[in-house]
Amino acid sequence: MNTSRSRTARVRRLVCFVVAAVALAAPLGASAQEARPPLAVHQAVPDAATDTLTIDGEHFGPTPFVTLDLAPLDLRLVLDTRIMAAVPIDAMPPGRYLLTVSRGPDAVDRATLEVSLGAVTADPVSRPAATPPGVIQTPAPGAPAAVVGDRTITVAEVDREWQLTDPGGYVAIMRELHQQRRRIADRMATDDVLAREARAQGLTTEALLAREVPARVIAMPDTALAALYDSLGERTRGAALEQMRPALRAWLERKSEPELAKMAYVEELVKTATRIDVVLEPPAMPVEHSTLDPVLGPASAPVEIVTFGDLQDPDYARLAQVFGKVTETFGARVRVVFKLLPAFGAQSASAAESGACAHAQGRFWAFHDVAARRGTLDARRLKAIPGEAGLDLLAFDRCMAAGTFRARPREAAVEASRYGIASGPAVLVNGRLAPAPPPFLPPFEYFTRLIEEELQRQARAGRKGAP
Repeated sequence: MNTSRSRTARVRRLVCFVVAAVALAAPLGASAQEARPPLAVHQAVPDAATDTLTIDGEHFGPTPFVTLDLAPLDLRLVLDTRIMAAVPIDAMPPGRYLLTVSRGPDAVDRATLEVSLGAVTADPVSRPAATPPGVIQTPAPGAPAAVVGDRTITVAEVDREWQLTDPGGYVAIMRELHQQRRRIADRMATDDVLAREARAQGLTTEALLAREVPARVIAMPDTALAALYDSLGERTRGAALEQMRPALRAWLERKSEPELAKMAYVEELVKTATRIDVVLEPPAMPVEHSTLDPVLGPASAPVEIVTFGDLQDPDYARLAQVFGKVTETFGARVRVVFKLLPAFGAQSASAAESGACAHAQGRFWAFHDVAARRGTLDARRLKAIPGEAGLDLLAFDRCMAAGTFRARPREAAVEASRYGIASGPAVLVNGRLAPAPPPFLPPFEYFTRLIEEELQRQARAGRKGAP
């Protein structure tokens, strides 16, 4: 009896000891986690001679992950207070870059710093003072380009010959020129609107933005983070999404969210104070149509969207999934034309040939929509899609076996080059190359903006009496 009571007492004491230990350990562990020192970056010093960036700070940990404008860097030295990263400084355009150092997923595990990089002059004292550049003179279209005997060949004639012999090369140069002009025109117009408002408020532009932008910042969701990661492609250098997550979040917080907030504020000013009309016309070229081009919408539509894409390309598939919604929304005002542009070798060629055989049955869009939902199209998936799309399988198999459209991928690549398009997805709006969709903009919103901008452009042209 006494032995039993003694054993029971020992068990009770042991249980109490365990409970007490657990109770003590929990707050200790929690406080240890809370007390984890935050990672900090104090400075980053570039060295063009060694192509390195030396980063000084605190609590980097044994395996930090470092990015510069979201590009992962190779690390040559890692200490708790110093990192030496390999950076091809001389090869990088001068400017400010966002450096991010992370050691884990939490906010205390990452820090960022704006780093200035650019050409380093060995003797800055002897460098001459900067002077405003003069205006670069470009020849007028009627200016002489060459003189042969009594004949003068003008710049306009040279340009016409260039367009005839190398239309793709010519339009690519003109597009680049337009994009630079448009970028600068947008910036100048935005700066002017902000300067006008700042004067009206009795502030500097910087003070106005510091007052107005923070209240308009909206935290972007994880879907935006994932979209940003996908848009980087090979720039991630194989780093996984979870590894890149701290750098991606830092980029959204330091770059994307403030810029979107600034754009929102400028849009408010444009609606209520100063109107902006950027009327710079992009270069356009006529688009040739073929019976091999699948079409959605009437030929009389005022807006024609020509998409160059590959059914194997996830970026194209993301856009393609909203074609139906676009045509339903805008009705007879829009026409969508698909032009093939294979980019991924043999599998792309097989998908292109399959799509052409589906088009021969008048079932391309059914095939297209199933393919766009399926992702990468390996041989097994390609074989299943015709049945899912409701094709005549016997006719489809005969078409593929006969190789009727085996040359289609090569022909499509040649055609795309005539429009100055080397890779997809690419979109022409009434013959004008559209800008690439921003990573955070849903595809339907992207096409909506393109269509509405084109309709507005036509309305302006109509008001001016243009044809």
